[in-house]
Order: sequence, then structure tokens, then C-alpha cells
Amino acid sequence: MNIKEFILHPTICSLPWIGLFINPDGRVSNCAINSMPLGNLNRQTLEECLHGDANNQIKTDMLNKVAHQRCNACYSIEKFASNPAMSESNRSWYKKYGIKSVDMSIYDTPDQFDLRVLDLRWRNTCNQACVYCGPDLSSKWAQELNDYRWSVDNSVIEKNKQYIFDRLGQIKHVYLAGGEPLLMKENQELLEKLIVVNPEVEIRINTNLSKLDTPVFQLLEQFKNVKWTISVDAIESQYNYIRWPGDWTTFLQNLNTLQRHNKDINFNMVWCALNSTGLFDCIDFLNSQGFQENMYIIQCLANPPELDVRNLPQDQILHLKNTVSQRLQTANSSQWFAKCLTTMYNFLDSKSNSNVEDLRKFLETIDTRRNLNSQLVFPHIYDQI
Repeated sequence: MNIKEFILHPTICSLPWIGLFINPDGRVSNCAINSMPLGNLNRQTLEECLHGDANNQIKTDMLNKVAHQRCNACYSIEKFASNPAMSESNRSWYKKYGIKSVDMSIYDTPDQFDLRVLDLRWRNTCNQACVYCGPDLSSKWAQELNDYRWSVDNSVIEKNKQYIFDRLGQIKHVYLAGGEPLLMKENQELLEKLIVVNPEVEIRINTNLSKLDTPVFQLLEQFKNVKWTISVDAIESQYNYIRWPGDWTTFLQNLNTLQRHNKDINFNMVWCALNSTGLFDCIDFLNSQGFQENMYIIQCLANPPELDVRNLPQDQILHLKNTVSQRLQTANSSQWFAKCLTTMYNFLDSKSNSNVEDLRKFLETIDTRRNLNSQLVFPHIYDQI
């Protein structure tokens, strides 16, 4: 398969041939948003998952241009994008590593696998319980709900991590997310080994940036090619509510620390009913701090469905479409922000099973459990409701 064919292929993704994703509950996939795992570390080894029948079938289907529901998250993003081959989907994002790091002939058949990309979320360890997250990816959420089903035993991790450690020298890209990756002890061990055998590797860390005084942060300082993806969607009181119990002042101090040290920064942002307009306030603030349009990746939230921005009343939807359209007129069309704006507009234009009452009940539940008052933080939402 040549590079052009690979880039323009309507269904193929590099990750089933080169990628590994580990979920905190033990599920193994090629990527974080594949809806059908290859297996589970509680029942199988990593090698069995990656080289087994399930992964071979995924690759066979992709080569046959079968767009399965398992990859619908990417295909849906691309459907709303102006250029599917260059959208903000995982499939588009990771194709560059599939080109740079392997012989393109690997994609000619479904029986090959050569690990190059790691997406490791060893545990759900996290000190925040973002309103749209849950106990599967946040130990703070798990504590709040008394739901501790979302982790694997230490012995399971120990049994499987050697498969990864034996291949660290050939890895081209490491993605550390969570949970909160700066707090995970397994990331400390991984980085201690990586700095010895593969110090030039590209590392991307997706962090809430709530704590920098950790061993993981100190180890990252030793690598030359670290990219920082910062999770933030709003400012001030809206930030504190959405990323509870996050603190906007602390976040800003840590962001300024990264800026002073000239770190490679971009922002991972989630657009939902709560920050329907607050997201733009956040972007305007970040722009005022010296950040640029190519640093924003915005995801349109569909789950939990109560927080879908399309739950807002129709007049609010029309206002948002007008806002997005106006932003598009001045945005640089070659930058990520413009691409995301196009996706956002098309998302608003698509059908949904919107329900304002479900949104209200969701916020009431959060307020009661956390002793918060969403009406004070998001008055415009309640005005619309």
C-alpha cells in the first residue's frame, strides 16, 4: 500500500497494525475510542489481545472498506469535518505515525502487527471529577459514587507490562492520559526505562495540570520531545464547576510555569451544554495569554447525553450556530481551530434526541451531591430552560 492510498483510504486506520491502548479496567484496544475491545487483561495477556483473531478481523474489515460501528466515533467526526482525511479524529491523527514509523507493506495484510504507538491509562487515578467524566476514568468519581469496579489487580499489571517494556526501543509515540497521568506510579516506571533506551521518543501527556510537583513531571523534564495537551474548557467559576474540585487559580499558575519554560502546548477542549458560550470565553482568554489558533482541539460531547449541547432550546442553538459561523469568518482556515469550528457547526446542524429536562435533572443531581449551585455558575442555561 502506498502513502497516498493509505491517507485517502475511507476506513483504514494505522492503529490496529501498530497501536496499543490499555484502559484502567483492563480492556485492551488499538485506541481509546474503539467501542469493541480486543480483550481484557483480567482474562488474556497483551500478546493474545494484539495478535488474536479479534484484531485480525478488524484489519481484514478495514482492508475491505467495511466501516464498522466499533470505529464510529472517528467516522462520525470525519462526517462533520470539511476534510475527513485531515480531521481531528483519532484515525486521522495517528496516520502520521503509521507512515513515519513502519514499512507501508505492513498494511497489505491483516496478519501483521508491529508495536509503535502506546496509549497507556494504567489506572483511573485522578484528583478531579470532571462533570462529563465518570468512575471508569476518575478515582475521584469512583470515591464519590462508591464504585470501585474500574481497576485491575496489581498482579495483572505486573504480568503484562513486560511486553511493553521489552519493546520500548522501537516505540515512536507515547500517549499518557488518564485519569491524571502525572499522578500514576506506572508512568514513573515507564519513563525511567524510556529515558535509558529511547530518550528521543515523542511523548504526549494529556493532563489536567492540577499538580506539577510529582516524580512523573520531573522525569518528563529529562526528555527533549514532550508535547503537553492541557485539558481545559472554561475559565474561573465555570472551570471550577466543570472540573470539580479543580481550582482555576492553581491551574493558571501551572500553565504559566509551562509557558515560562517554553513547553510545546496545545489544548484539549470539550464542548457541551454547560460551556456552550463559555468555551469561547476560554479560548479568548488563552489567546490573550499568547496562545494561537492551531493549539485548540475541540470535541463535541455526545456522552453523557444529558450534557450534549443540542439539549439547549432551539433559539439557543440558533444563537450558537451564528456565533460559530462568525468565528469561522475570521479564523485561519488552515489551523485546527477553524477545522473544529466547522465540526461544531455541523454537529449543531445534526439531529439529536435532545431533552432539556434531562439536562436540568443532571445538574440537580451534581449540585446535591457536591453541594454546588449550577444556577449561579450557568445562569444563562437556566434562563433558557
